[in-house]
Amino acid sequence: RDSNVISQNVSNQQEIVESSFDIGEKGEESNDNPHNSDFDGHLPAGQHLLVDIKNVDSEFLNSEHRLATAMVELITESQLTLLSYHCHSLVPIGVSCAGVLLESHVAFHTWPSEGVIVMDLFTCGSGKLIPILPLIKQLFGVGAEGEDLEEPVLNWSHKLRGFREGFVPDYDPTRNPLDSDTGRFVTGRVQDDIKLPVLSASTDFQTVDVYELMDPTTRNVNNFYKSLEDDGSYESLHPEHFGPNRVLLLDGVIQSTLFGDAPYHESIVHPAMITHPNPKRVAIIGGGEGATLREILKH
Repeated sequence: RDSNVISQNVSNQQEIVESSFDIGEKGEESNDNPHNSDFDGHLPAGQHLLVDIKNVDSEFLNSEHRLATAMVELITESQLTLLSYHCHSLVPIGVSCAGVLLESHVAFHTWPSEGVIVMDLFTCGSGKLIPILPLIKQLFGVGAEGEDLEEPVLNWSHKLRGFREGFVPDYDPTRNPLDSDTGRFVTGRVQDDIKLPVLSASTDFQTVDVYELMDPTTRNVNNFYKSLEDDGSYESLHPEHFGPNRVLLLDGVIQSTLFGDAPYHESIVHPAMITHPNPKRVAIIGGGEGATLREILKH
């Protein structure tokens, strides 16, 4: 059965699933195969994508065949190379699967009664793993039928593994957003209840990334969902107090956040502007996100 699944799904390689989120090394040249970049090459380095999904259909999570099919499709669509795999049904319930890749491995374990699947995908080279998150949710975030059941929820983190400095001549981690603030404070965190890419773009001068994040230590995700309802509750009448934070990064370095924007930029602009009797000309040094200019123009 495993051989049939492989032959049916691996025979036609397809292009990697596109996403609004497309993070890679700055200045990376395009390549028909996104896993053949020379940036990491044969270095002792790779990328690790960790994914946890809850509220998943229990029958799907207990089906060795459906899970194996989903895993092979994930590998095929991601343009990875499957060498072999094995899925094993557990007693009394649950499934464990592991796939050996030319690039490394993919593995997951399920808890059908709890509706949970936990997965990790590790690859060598600099092929982009984060853009396949929508495909992972599509293939493995199978919701159960029923009006009152919660939608599947996906939490994830992405980490650079191994060693680059000392193995790549003139390697500069500041030119790799995943090796700076983006990796340390955004993509590398697994505890956020919400972690959504809003924008990822590059100009001739810099890379720009914007994320929506909800840290459970500062915001309650259930209150946020309640604020989206039209039930007359305090949360729904004041949704501005319960939404996720937004983080702006330039070249992988955090510049400002939605919750910290006002106190930071107001405090560095208004005391000087108010103290000056008649300001006409202002020099802004390093105001890449434009917030300092915004506050100055209020005068």
